[in-house]
Amino acid sequence: MFEQAAKRPVSVRLFQKVRNFRSDEQGAIAIFVLMIFVMMLLVGGIAVDVMRSEMRRVTYQQTFDRAVLAASNIALPPSQTPVSVGQSWYASAGLDDQDFMVDFSTPTITGESTSSSRKAQMTGKVRSYNHFMTMLDIPYFDIPVNSAAQQGVSKIEVILTLDITGSMSGTSGSTTKIAALRTAATNFLTILKYNKDSAGNYTIPKDPNNLISIGMVPYASNVNIPVALRNQFTVSHLSSWDGVANAGVPGHNCLEFDPSTGVFAQTALSRTTPIPMAAVAMTAPGAPSVGTITLPGASNTNGANGGLVNLGYSGPTATTYNSSSLMCNNGDNPSTGANEADSNLVVLPTTDINNLKSRIAQLNPKGNTAIAVGMRWATALIDETARPIYSALISDPAMAGRPANNSDNETRKIIVLMTDGTHVRSRRIKDEYKSGPSPIWRGADGRFAIEFNDSGVGLTGGTRPGINPTGSGGQPVNSCSGWSLADTVVNGNVVKRNFFVPHLKASAVKRKVGATETEGNGTGTSVTGGCDPRAWIAPTNGAPVWSGSGAVRRLDWSEVWRYASVDWVIEQLFMRSNVSTATNYNTIHAAMVDWYLTNEANMDNLLNTNCTAAKQAGIEVFGIVLGDDVTPGPIQNCSSPGTGYFYWVKNADDLNAAFEQIAVLISELRLTQ
Repeated sequence: MFEQAAKRPVSVRLFQKVRNFRSDEQGAIAIFVLMIFVMMLLVGGIAVDVMRSEMRRVTYQQTFDRAVLAASNIALPPSQTPVSVGQSWYASAGLDDQDFMVDFSTPTITGESTSSSRKAQMTGKVRSYNHFMTMLDIPYFDIPVNSAAQQGVSKIEVILTLDITGSMSGTSGSTTKIAALRTAATNFLTILKYNKDSAGNYTIPKDPNNLISIGMVPYASNVNIPVALRNQFTVSHLSSWDGVANAGVPGHNCLEFDPSTGVFAQTALSRTTPIPMAAVAMTAPGAPSVGTITLPGASNTNGANGGLVNLGYSGPTATTYNSSSLMCNNGDNPSTGANEADSNLVVLPTTDINNLKSRIAQLNPKGNTAIAVGMRWATALIDETARPIYSALISDPAMAGRPANNSDNETRKIIVLMTDGTHVRSRRIKDEYKSGPSPIWRGADGRFAIEFNDSGVGLTGGTRPGINPTGSGGQPVNSCSGWSLADTVVNGNVVKRNFFVPHLKASAVKRKVGATETEGNGTGTSVTGGCDPRAWIAPTNGAPVWSGSGAVRRLDWSEVWRYASVDWVIEQLFMRSNVSTATNYNTIHAAMVDWYLTNEANMDNLLNTNCTAAKQAGIEVFGIVLGDDVTPGPIQNCSSPGTGYFYWVKNADDLNAAFEQIAVLISELRLTQ
């Protein structure tokens, strides 16, 4: 018989159950999952609350941006103040009708308006209530919102750099390119300085404080500058005029930049380092032939055969140079009786556009294309180092302190560079033949003589024409048609006998037959083409003489080019002498003339170098190319990066639109905060 086991006490059984529960691992992950779920819910909720608050902030910010842009529009009438316009735009946005989870505070709107600028600013706060972050005791986000806009800047400095080369006279579209440029550049000035009235006309001044200044650099083969501007620089090889040294050629002042000095790699232009002047000369080569180089003769009195030369290439006065092929052109048009020499000159920056408009209207196209030279002058005149030039030459009080420092954040420096073509090199006179005493003499009758030396060096030294140095043919050594032309001895020194080739020379000379016959007055056999001893008779007071010459003056090289072309001088003075060193046309031309800036590729590189320097100095460059047959690369590379800086218009009809767009962008409406 079994006995029933005694029951354990309740406390023992409870303890056992607790111990078993504690050691039981079934379902333990549920606790971890529950904790992770709560954390995920909290993190996801934070993201949702932050995203909702950012969405409300963006809505508020965009409303502010639109409102201040509208309020800062300079074209609005004065009655619509920046504050009233901003309030109207905010009210129209309907932000007061949002749900209970967001509050938009009433913004604070401020602004001011002048006739030249307009700005507005809005500040406010958006409160976005949270769904989930209340668990972290963060019931809402308060987010500040600010926006500001303005149209117009404190100062704008503009240099128009305009192509006035010969190709600009051609037709394009329904007009000529130069006519289209005159119109477009004039409208550009108007848009910069005026707002439209209710009728759509630009009559409302928007720059009463004269904050906008504009200058102009017309360029062709070179850039012609006013005398006053030339005098601000140190120059070399300045031309003589009417016997006055360093007087300069009236109406022509072009400088020649030497690329080897690094002048294109910077915007500043030294006022102390000498810069060579460009010679005003006709440098184009001709086609020499026997017929062209007429030997001297008694009847050769016309220009083609070396006789009288008019004062100036095609004009009636001594100050007229009208050829389009000059390295340094002025703007005079020979087909009119008016003096338009100043029309193609650089115009220093001004706040008064009326005079500038009249100068634009007179632009006269001629010459080749040197874009790099035009750009170099533009950068020089907008660079901060030009301030002493402005102070010396510009009396306008509004121009005081200009040009501004390149780093001035309150001033926009802008160059508008326009061309209708690519670089074309031009011939120039070498430095050795730009100035200084020449071997050429001019009489009062307008005729010339050139001086040689029988054993000198260079182009004017060599064997005398017609002289037989060996004594063969029955002629004595060192003689001319029987007359001895031996050197003379002065104070023990041998003096070489200079001789001259005048323009009036006997077609045939008679040889000396008697001991008493004076030099040049022989009675012997007439020799055609023989040397004429009258050409080497000792000059009077150091100057040659010939029948009717009157007072004779030795010319400076710069004055030689005033009266005659390089081609004429080579053929009618040097080659006609028959001197051994002066008989090859190409040799003489190469000695006097070379290419300025070498070639197109080099000029493109120089332009790019200078444009890079300009952009690094903070200058904005707007580029315009006119023509569908023009390579746009050089100007496009020169232009500042970004939208709206480069324009390629295919015909002149569209040129105005490009200038107008640039004028609008210069004073564009923009957000400032």
